[in-house]
Amino acid sequence: MKKLALLLAVILILSLSACAPSPGTNVTEKTKTDAAAQTESAAEESAQIDLTGFSDGWAPADVGHKTIGIVPWCMSQEFNSIVVNTAKARCEQLGWDATIYDPDGDWSQMQSILEDLIAQQVDGIIFTAIDAAAASTMVERCHEAGIAIVDYDCCAADGNADMDVVYDDAMGGQLAAELMMQALDGKKDATIVVYEAEPSIASSGLRNNGLLNWLDENYPDLTIIQNRTTDRTNDGFYQWALNMYTAYPEVDAIFCNQGDLATATWHALHSVNADHVYLIGYDATSSHLQIMLDQGPDCNFYASIGMFPDVYATVCVEKLNEIFAGTYQRSGPEDQVMLTPVPLIASEAESWGK
Repeated sequence: MKKLALLLAVILILSLSACAPSPGTNVTEKTKTDAAAQTESAAEESAQIDLTGFSDGWAPADVGHKTIGIVPWCMSQEFNSIVVNTAKARCEQLGWDATIYDPDGDWSQMQSILEDLIAQQVDGIIFTAIDAAAASTMVERCHEAGIAIVDYDCCAADGNADMDVVYDDAMGGQLAAELMMQALDGKKDATIVVYEAEPSIASSGLRNNGLLNWLDENYPDLTIIQNRTTDRTNDGFYQWALNMYTAYPEVDAIFCNQGDLATATWHALHSVNADHVYLIGYDATSSHLQIMLDQGPDCNFYASIGMFPDVYATVCVEKLNEIFAGTYQRSGPEDQVMLTPVPLIASEAESWGK
């Protein structure tokens, strides 16, 4: 038994000797070498990330694997569909899992989706607020659950998301007003139909206010009719436009503050040969561009205010990465990413189409 114990002790000593650094080995230097190798490996891994489509000069922080929920207004809207599909692609470029959920334009469905995402304990959410006031409560619940949340376009009323990514809608509305009066050659007594802003959608109010304030200041004698439909489907928008033209056949121009609305309105006007009525749209969707290209530079779809959905998506994902990394923290509701709208004008549509 004593021999066995002695043998085991010898084996243990030999094992420890094998694990110890050999004479002359600097343990600190070895640690530095290992750390450098790890840093180099991480840099090589980052270099392998496909950053195509991200902002020039932007580089992601290594925040590990993340799960992201993406919730648009509804997938049937061309603009929102592009935003969320691009956002999903950008997340996947960073190695994250991203899933799109469609509330179909209904706040109760969106609220249910957000509650499910909280229960799933996702890491982050990108969404646009169907109901700005109610969304603020859901944002707070996400924060309580430790979920980073970025909203775009239509934002939570309290400005309490980790970041708002928006276009300058007031500027966009003013651009729309200027282009409308340009189309009308400054007709001072023109009759204009404006699609009335949705009370729960902050962006539509900003767009309309930008347009109406500029028109009131510069063309006070205009006749302006504001109206909207409760049926926010493409068929509903189409019927709304027909109804407005029937009720106000003297109308000179129509302002539509949303992309699919403008497309449906143009088709409605075209169906009754009302091609003398100028249309100013918003979102500058591919449908708007195609109409302008098909109809030529004198198209009555005079202009659409451009917001680029792929830019929206990219900035949302970049901000999420910075929030995860702790390199960005919002200072307050006024701290927003504010993007600049660009008008798409029918007479310049060919250059856009290339």
